[in-house]
Amino acid sequence: MDHSNPDQEISQFLLRACHDVRAAARGVRTHSELLLRDAGANKLSDVEQRLGFVVEGARKIDVLLDGLAAYSIALQTERRGFQQVRMDVLLRSVMARLKKNFDECGAEVEYGPLPSVSGNADRLMQLWEQLLRNAVAHRGTAAPRISVSADELGEAWQFTVLDNGPGVEEESLDAIFKPFEHLQPGGAGLGLAICREIVQRHGGRIWAEARPGGGGMFRFTLPANQAAVNGA
Repeated sequence: MDHSNPDQEISQFLLRACHDVRAAARGVRTHSELLLRDAGANKLSDVEQRLGFVVEGARKIDVLLDGLAAYSIALQTERRGFQQVRMDVLLRSVMARLKKNFDECGAEVEYGPLPSVSGNADRLMQLWEQLLRNAVAHRGTAAPRISVSADELGEAWQFTVLDNGPGVEEESLDAIFKPFEHLQPGGAGLGLAICREIVQRHGGRIWAEARPGGGGMFRFTLPANQAAVNGA
């Protein structure tokens, strides 16, 4: 997110958030009212269908609110108090947390040596979790295969996350990092926006690249030490 005009950016973000939550809540209200009508008329098949709409609407509200809470936490990232943290340890912790999700779809994650960086351990775990969840959510017909690596770039490290999913079209490479942008239905459209906030607040940048052979490619940089962060 461009922080050159933070008030306008926050205003636009809140308006989009209100719009999406209101739309989901409207669906719950509408079908609840129809449930009352159908129940009075003993239309049992219609009641069952309406209940499905209510449950789905409530699910969407939960997803949106979870996404908004995670985004709000990412906005609280402050550089004071940053410490050297091992990215491999954080990644393993996230993989353990997501084990059930991985087992359900047969996902596998491989990674090479990962360095230590200066940052907030909780927020960097959040970054890993969002990137891994994104790879699993946007998988193809095959079980997800995710590869994580890192390369040294002077006073910074460049991390690369590859997957075997459908990838991102060239025209969507920038848009996917904007809040509430959906490549597929079902999510809140905030995962990659959260990643961008965390990376930028650590003095780095994040982007996606199109792969000719297919698959997703996400890259981000992080300063190697506190001095590099302060100089960013």
